[in-house]
Amino acid sequence: MINAVSSQEDAVIDYMYHYFSKQMEYVEVDTIGNVIGFLPSNKPNSKRIMIFAHMDEVGFIVRHIDENGFLFFERIGGANVNVLPGNQLQVLGDKGTVTGVVGTKAYHFLKPEEKGKFPAQDQLYIDIGAVSKEEAYQKGIRVGSTICFQASYLERENGRVTGKAMDNRVACTVLLELAEQLISAQASLEWDIYLVACVQEEFNIRGVLPAVRKIKPHVSIGLDVTPACDTPELTNYSDVGLDKGPALTFLNYHGKGTLAGVLPDSKLIQSLIKTCQANKINYQREVAVGVITENAFIVFEEAGIATANISIPTRYTHTPVETVSLRDVKQTIHLLYEFLTSLTEKSTFGKAR
Repeated sequence: MINAVSSQEDAVIDYMYHYFSKQMEYVEVDTIGNVIGFLPSNKPNSKRIMIFAHMDEVGFIVRHIDENGFLFFERIGGANVNVLPGNQLQVLGDKGTVTGVVGTKAYHFLKPEEKGKFPAQDQLYIDIGAVSKEEAYQKGIRVGSTICFQASYLERENGRVTGKAMDNRVACTVLLELAEQLISAQASLEWDIYLVACVQEEFNIRGVLPAVRKIKPHVSIGLDVTPACDTPELTNYSDVGLDKGPALTFLNYHGKGTLAGVLPDSKLIQSLIKTCQANKINYQREVAVGVITENAFIVFEEAGIATANISIPTRYTHTPVETVSLRDVKQTIHLLYEFLTSLTEKSTFGKAR
């Protein structure tokens, strides 16, 4: 499985560029790594729609190497540090990948007040088998080396898969399959279609903006995962779960720092719902506080852009065991294909009069 912490997406960039080059009329990679695939309509001066999904994954970065060769680190994005103690991580050094383990205090020596508590992030460290700072250097590890969850992929029963970086490689897979299917429909397309695999969502949520400013889309649809709430700890938080189809976002809101979130264009979200109903595609309605996607910023680009989010329900987000349903993935592809091929010159979105 490919590693691609924010700003280190090169391997996924190469992968997406390779396949887009076989599927799309035109492909380019911009300065920061956004892969832009273009499929023109059959008419000149057509309206433009952009479908995008980020390539990067949450991870970590080495902040300090102590005299005994232990690595201390910071997060890149919102990785769940509670799952780290006792687990393996991959440190991406100058000489290749080094597997380390996150150390944890022996249970035998835990004080009563320490039991049942998670250590703070600044107390966590990675043991790469080095006995000194110099030996860590010899392994190619430096301050600034990036760190990923251990690569894993598990096919489950009932069409479910588990692994790291399902957020958001599963949506990148949707882009690739969508591109393949649209080739046969290109002659009937009435809108120009741009498929964009974008960078740095997990770190600053704005990596797609250079592509937006180049494309100047009239409509933007974001593809990402969203927490599935069909497990015991999230029961009653939301109705979103696996195997019930893609989730259409009616609100997401970060709730921390700079206020930002997504409220979809009403015409666009209703058109997506009608597409689901007309094609018997299962879908879910989502309101998610604590989640934010790039459309929170895209909506204010140019003279304003009509936006909507389609989310793929995912269990255990931002951990090494993210779990998705392939049924939901297939229905997401079906929804997008039917929606894009139904657009006509007369299709309008937004509130402009």
